[in-house]
Amino acid sequence: MKLDKTSETLLVFMAVLVIIVTAYYVEDISLRNNVSLEYNQDMSLTGVRLSDKVYSTCQKVKQWKNAKDFGLQFEFTLFNNDRSNISNWTIEIEVPEDAEIADCWNAGTSVKDGILYLTPLSYNSIIPNNDQITFGFIINTKDNNFTPTFMHLVGYKAAIVSDSAIKRLIYIAFVIWAVLFVGFFVTRFNLRNYREKQKTDVKIILQSMNTFINFIDAKDPYTRGHSRRVAMYAAEIAKRMHLSEDEVQNVYYAGLLHDAGKISVPDAVLNKPGKLTEDERRQIQEHTIAGGDMLKQLSSLRGIRETALYHHERYDGKGYPEGLKGESIPLYARIVGVADSYDAMSSNRVYRRHLNKDEIIEEIQQGAATQFDPNIVVYMIDMINDGYVNVVKMETAEREEGRGDFHLTEDDIPGVYMGL
Repeated sequence: MKLDKTSETLLVFMAVLVIIVTAYYVEDISLRNNVSLEYNQDMSLTGVRLSDKVYSTCQKVKQWKNAKDFGLQFEFTLFNNDRSNISNWTIEIEVPEDAEIADCWNAGTSVKDGILYLTPLSYNSIIPNNDQITFGFIINTKDNNFTPTFMHLVGYKAAIVSDSAIKRLIYIAFVIWAVLFVGFFVTRFNLRNYREKQKTDVKIILQSMNTFINFIDAKDPYTRGHSRRVAMYAAEIAKRMHLSEDEVQNVYYAGLLHDAGKISVPDAVLNKPGKLTEDERRQIQEHTIAGGDMLKQLSSLRGIRETALYHHERYDGKGYPEGLKGESIPLYARIVGVADSYDAMSSNRVYRRHLNKDEIIEEIQQGAATQFDPNIVVYMIDMINDGYVNVVKMETAEREEGRGDFHLTEDDIPGVYMGL
């Protein structure tokens, strides 16, 4: 199953988050099991602190007389106010040579050569930082005055977790991830709103343009649908030329309005079946100037006015109204000029019937580099050969007949090219 771009991006974000979280816990476990130094310290049990970070207290809780010796009970509290845990600790306390351990709690014990060794049990093998542990024992000895005054602590100081440079990098990576993640959704939200607004704007523009070209088409029943067809041919040429989406859309608009100036031509001249007089020919040719004047205020859509003004210029410089030549003719005008000529040749006109496919291809090829830009002619001929022009004719014909199955409306055309 192929995922859309949003789903793919979310999967990438989730994968990165898993990597960050995994890296955090791996580093945390590594640090907690990393020993930075051995802890080896004597501690007074008389109330004098040799260190404010790690110290201990001792209390003789009870003393009694046995048959042969004395029983003494001691309880200890070991404080760890350091920044690190102390692990695998061992405590050494000097005791009388005859001492025997009768009982012990919270620690394991053994006596050797007058030294009592206290070791942790499974649940207190670590003395946490800023915490404490308690333990105690009962000793039998003939020395009823015995009280421990010192203990010796041996342990291992764990590395301080917060000191890890790698952890700081992981925190930074997570902050960057969070910013990008939030930014992604904000951008998606804004882009969605922008596209909705863009669709609305496109619809308003097209509705306005279609209303206007309906007036143009109403003047000449033989060219009904001409502006829509030219717009679709021109947009397809622009698409095949790999122009940007905005340019393809603007070429479509330019094709819709290229004949805007015909509204100023008298109906009698526009629909005359016979040969035109010089004055009538001049009136028809001036529709390009009239169109350019009408569209002066439409400057927000690039190339629209220039297309209406120059779409009858010729590549060899013999066109009108200004006799522009070659690439001095605006690109949109060159594209629409080819599309316009094709539709004129393939449509019935008041003064002649349409040409067939081979005749049209021959006419267009003969006009390459004289009437038309030869680079654009190639795309137009491809569209004739691959049948695209027939699809346009069928669909615009269905639209004009008012049939309900027209599936490529003028509202949809820019969306096709813009990827909306």
